[in-house]
Amino acid sequence: MKLEEVIALRMREAREAAGLSQEALGILAGIDEATAKVRINQYENGKHTPPMSMLEKIAGAVARPVTWFICEDDAKELSLALDKLPKSRRTEVIKSLVSAIEAES
Repeated sequence: MKLEEVIALRMREAREAAGLSQEALGILAGIDEATAKVRINQYENGKHTPPMSMLEKIAGAVARPVTWFICEDDAKELSLALDKLPKSRRTEVIKSLVSAIEAES
């Protein structure tokens, strides 16, 4: 699956999980009310891919890390779990995971 398709699917998934309409998500992401629904619809249907600056705003609006929108399917849950950690603890956990993975190789 192309990255653009992954972003489109994840946007819809995150928006629906947050219980937001396309218009509400667009407005929360800073898109003008007059075009919010149309733009989010175009992103979700893959007609356009949001620029990184917009993806960051959308991610913030649905409380997901930006990496969640672009990572492989099997890394989605890890991305969410790491995002829940305080930044001070995140680095330590990542180092532990890397060490465990390297030990398996």
